[in-house]
Amino acid sequence: MDFLGLAGVLVAFLAALCLFLLLILTFSWWVFPNQTFNKLKKCGLGGPTPSFPLGNIKEMKKNIQSSVVSSNLPHDIHSYVFPYFSSWQKSHGKVFVYWLGTEPFLYVAEPEFLKKMSAMVMAKRWGKPSVFKNDRDPMFGSGLVMVEGNDWVRHRHIVAPAFNPINLKDMANMMVESTNQMKERWVRQINSGNPEIDVEREIIATAGEIIARTSFGMKDDDARDVFDKLRALQMTLFKTNRYVGVPFGKYFNVKKTLEAKKLGRKSMTSCCPS
Repeated sequence: MDFLGLAGVLVAFLAALCLFLLLILTFSWWVFPNQTFNKLKKCGLGGPTPSFPLGNIKEMKKNIQSSVVSSNLPHDIHSYVFPYFSSWQKSHGKVFVYWLGTEPFLYVAEPEFLKKMSAMVMAKRWGKPSVFKNDRDPMFGSGLVMVEGNDWVRHRHIVAPAFNPINLKDMANMMVESTNQMKERWVRQINSGNPEIDVEREIIATAGEIIARTSFGMKDDDARDVFDKLRALQMTLFKTNRYVGVPFGKYFNVKKTLEAKKLGRKSMTSCCPS
């Protein structure tokens, strides 16, 4: 009897737990996002209709796949790189709301609108999306890119002296040196009878080298090692099959989440060795 009573209590507890989790999912995936969507719509901020809990992610992926399938590279780079923004802009104008999961984002391609907003909001009061702060933490941590409010002011005050005219001149010289080295590699490659150059890869590698040298004072080999780690981290975080903005989305692919954290720790160790 005691065993049956204990089993009954356990079953009741598990049922209550399942019901509680179901309520959390229902409210976080559908109820709260729909409330926010309706409020934004009443304020005149329209946009593509989201399908919660994915928001507009499914439509974005579909547009990306269609763009990749096309073999013609148009001169309109915006429509090629961001086909979903280009399509939505035609339908909803230059200011609209789109959704990553259950998180709304305001798309602005109207300079006057942005000018008015900038005049009304202090720099330190510009909010940073919590979804990105959590998701991109392995890459950006609590640095200037992600902090806000008084923390942003303090970080900016610390970073500002590094960009005085003397330091900027030294940085410019490093940029010129790295760029010249890249050009020399291209010339040698062309002269060797191999004129085909992957310009994107070369420029990304050179930019990473410049950042590592100017920001951390690293030598070429060390800079390249740090860049490779950051590049791997970027590729992991920005994969299109991730569900950024979807509550509990990081648990859909635990392997990638753990991989990003591991790469983040390695990058931090390389940049700031103890």
